[in-house]
Amino acid sequence: MAGPWTPNLSWITSDLAVGGAFPAGRAVALAAEHGVGAVIDVRSESCDSAEELAACGLRFLHLPTPDQQALVQPVLEAGVAFAAAARRDNLRLLIHCEHGIGRSATLALCVLVDRGLGPLEALSRAKDARGLVSPSPAQYEAWTAWLGRRSQETKIPTFDAFRAIAYRPLSARA
Repeated sequence: MAGPWTPNLSWITSDLAVGGAFPAGRAVALAAEHGVGAVIDVRSESCDSAEELAACGLRFLHLPTPDQQALVQPVLEAGVAFAAAARRDNLRLLIHCEHGIGRSATLALCVLVDRGLGPLEALSRAKDARGLVSPSPAQYEAWTAWLGRRSQETKIPTFDAFRAIAYRPLSARA
């Protein structure tokens, strides 16, 4: 594909982006113009072309999850491990679903906590960078289950604390 293109993604940190799906033929632009070195696609309704991504030198992991559903714990663990490996190799990572609202955001929250942020700090950072971030109640439950399995010392946010950040109006700031 030729011509200018702006991907539907938001950089949460300098090396972690959350976003929506991108058109076939745009992997070259993701790599060359946007510096993406690895991609996690969490959609079950579609899947990026592993061949296209590999041809562009991008690492790829597909973790199929139905829209608006919770990512199961093994999927969260696999995604966090892939993200950690990408970071060790100095690769910028894009985690995406169809629109970059729930599934990809949930996995990104786990990655941010794995990197040392507190849960609500991770959520605030993601929401500030990408106002669309709004995991569903089921996705909140998956995230807090992952947090609980991670460490007994992690303070698990209540749904009310989560909701105050995740569902705030797009124009509001905490």
